[in-house]
Amino acid sequence: MQTIQNIMRLILTAALGAAGPIAAAQGISGLANQALAPLGVGDGTTPGWFYYGLNAADRGLGYNGSYMTLGGFIPYAEDDLGGLWAADLRGHLSEYGGFFSNVGAVRKQFIGGTLLGIGVYWDYDADLNQYPVWGQPGTETFGQFGHVYNQVGISTEWLTDYGNLRSNGYIPVGTTAYTVGAPGYDFVGNNLLCQYGLDSALTGADLEVGAYISGLTDWAGMISVGGYALGNSRYDWQQGTQAGQDVVPWFGGVYTRLDMTFVENWDFSLQYNNDSLFDSTGFARLTYRMGGSRRRNVPDQVEQPMMRNEHIVRAHETPIVAINPTTNQPWNVIHVDNTAAANGTGSVTAPVRTLAAGQALATNPYDIIYVHAGASASQPYESVWTFQADNQILVGQGSTLELNTATCGYRQFFSTPTGSRPVLESGGTAITLRNGALVDHFQIKNAPVGIEADASVTGTVTVNDVQLVCTGTPDDVGIVLSALPAGAKANLFNMDLKDMDLGLHIDGGAADVDFQGLIANTNSPRPSLLIDSTSGGMINVNRTTDTVQTPVARNEAFVVSYGIVDTSSQFAQAIAAVSMTDTAVNIGQARIVTPTQQGIRVANNVSSDITFVDLRVDGAANEAFETQSNDASSLVAITGSGSRLSSASATVATFVSNDAATLNIALGSLTSAVPPGTNAAIDLQGTSTGFFTISEAFLVGGAPGTVAGDVNNTTPVSVTVP
Repeated sequence: MQTIQNIMRLILTAALGAAGPIAAAQGISGLANQALAPLGVGDGTTPGWFYYGLNAADRGLGYNGSYMTLGGFIPYAEDDLGGLWAADLRGHLSEYGGFFSNVGAVRKQFIGGTLLGIGVYWDYDADLNQYPVWGQPGTETFGQFGHVYNQVGISTEWLTDYGNLRSNGYIPVGTTAYTVGAPGYDFVGNNLLCQYGLDSALTGADLEVGAYISGLTDWAGMISVGGYALGNSRYDWQQGTQAGQDVVPWFGGVYTRLDMTFVENWDFSLQYNNDSLFDSTGFARLTYRMGGSRRRNVPDQVEQPMMRNEHIVRAHETPIVAINPTTNQPWNVIHVDNTAAANGTGSVTAPVRTLAAGQALATNPYDIIYVHAGASASQPYESVWTFQADNQILVGQGSTLELNTATCGYRQFFSTPTGSRPVLESGGTAITLRNGALVDHFQIKNAPVGIEADASVTGTVTVNDVQLVCTGTPDDVGIVLSALPAGAKANLFNMDLKDMDLGLHIDGGAADVDFQGLIANTNSPRPSLLIDSTSGGMINVNRTTDTVQTPVARNEAFVVSYGIVDTSSQFAQAIAAVSMTDTAVNIGQARIVTPTQQGIRVANNVSSDITFVDLRVDGAANEAFETQSNDASSLVAITGSGSRLSSASATVATFVSNDAATLNIALGSLTSAVPPGTNAAIDLQGTSTGFFTISEAFLVGGAPGTVAGDVNNTTPVSVTVP
């Protein structure tokens, strides 16, 4: 017995070496030790009714891992037509501890010098643990996602002294597919999926032809080539990019196998498969038969089991849940859809219908509130949204936001095209921000206040890709940041504010603010941009090209077309930066067209720097730009080759200054409607220092102006005109 064990180990080692990447040695040594212990040795004359096999495979056709087999091919009757009936019984134990079996009734009969066989099988496969997930983040929720399957099989064979012809059919019965999510559809319950789940038993058939190899006659060597077709068309995907399609569309593959009998009682097979679903798979099998083994002549094969797939072929994808890398817990998504049925729970299959209901469910940090477009284009969501915990995300369907995960990196989960973004409407403040809050991809209509943050915000808040539109609500405000303290940061990216009476209001505080996007107002009774009473911080309006980047999400989309476009303003100034202390302000791409009063006012600032880049004020009814009562430690600057100022007033200057601030004014052009020789086009008073330069055109009353005749300069400011 020890000799047989040693021989088996040597042959198995050689077989695994020949199989290369197809066979895997993992667990084989242990299986061999278990397998060899109970074996006895026949004398070679008794029928080979029982056998013990070892199937070495890393990835076989529709299964993983190696397994050992205890089988019996037991004749039990002969019918009146000379047919031999036998029971084909096989039990298997995989290296993962899973049991599966094949039970068949086989009839074989000689026809001339050939042998014809047919068998009907019942296959049971409970090898559930063949998809290891131990230690893999995101698999805890659904585990290995394996299932028990049953199958009916039909096998036929025609055996000759020259070769063999074999065919098998496989028909899974009962429930044959389980899914979680779908390709292109990453939602299940309140979770997000980095990988959808699929476990499916495949229907199929194979056909092969084999021929003996003359050079391997002593070993009964045979080469078989064949093909197979497999698929599962009983079930369709219900969502995603493959909605309405088979869970496993039919596909074909090819294979080749070498069969040999090394010595009496010992059979060896090596098979390689290739197809579009499983790619390259295969196995190496060593079988010990108690009594006899297959031989080249036909009669010796009467008592040999039929060649067929012993595993039920499975298509499998282990579902992987998206994990928040900050908390190491699954992302929790609360779904809101105003077309959903009543009494929803917030899951993807049962969304709540209102934002108020979603807000009531979103009580934990890092909760995601995902608002579907639903019917909001015609029936907007009523919104008085207040975040209930820090670091929550409010995101609308169609967003290109990429969520950070510990299981699949950054991934877009919310970008399903909808044709329109979710629309919110409010009788108060539509969205109130909180520390760590992120808002992405909404339209807010007719809200007295669209978005607001107050002194309770001490960290970072981010709003991206939000449209704010007014269609008649008086005194409405797009965005209000009130008294945000030092250390707070407001990121407002890819914004689109249209016809809000007051576009962006930064009211006090010392926070850093970055705004990029469009503020467009016509006939507005309030400023497009108002910055007042701040006590620190840096405020950039259309001066950065940043995109969303937080510890848990990013959105790299960047809107290139941005600016402030204020037409026919009805307020005293279209843009005002006043009463600030220790604040740096940078404003770019502002275009003020035909304001009914002033274009820009900068006044009463202490130790503050206010810079305009590419500023255009066209046809102001009064001063295009006024700077007043700023202290000597302040700076007022206009830069950019596209900067120009124009006033339609015949009585007031286009640019007026009366303070102590340093002036760094570099314009492309300045135009004044005052008659030449009357009032000044540029009026510089106070004690300001610095320079005032016009590089292209200085027109006064339609004619080129001069420093001597059209500039009133009682300050040390150096003035240069064309």
